[in-house]
Amino acid sequence: MKDERNDSLFVDVDTVQRDLGVSRAKAYGVIKDLNNQLREQYPRAIIISGKVNRKWYEEALMVSAKE
Repeated sequence: MKDERNDSLFVDVDTVQRDLGVSRAKAYGVIKDLNNQLREQYPRAIIISGKVNRKWYEEALMVSAKE
């Protein structure tokens, strides 16, 4: 059986909250910041309010972990 976290193309607030151990409000802030960065770098990207592209999110986590 596949891990449910990897089935969708987008990450929701619950995943961000669980992964980062932050409040719901902070998780929404992280999503908003990541979506703004994505929109800036890829203007034609599909942005869904309250969710972030899984690949973009996972890359951001890896960059943060290296710093």
